[in-house]
Amino acid sequence: MSDKEREPVERARPAGAADGGVDDTDAARESAENLLRAADDVIARALSRDSERFLQATRQAGGQ
Repeated sequence: MSDKEREPVERARPAGAADGGVDDTDAARESAENLLRAADDVIARALSRDSERFLQATRQAGGQ
């Protein structure tokens, strides 16, 4: 079957897409940012001070 013979597939729209979806997009972005902040906090609490120094000392630079 060639590409011309295939019928276009209509993609599912996320909720709120019919009305622009601005509120849903902003809410999703805010939720993602909150999740990233929480993850950073958990990682910071999990690392000891020695671990932080080790990570800083072994950080790659210049595509190594």
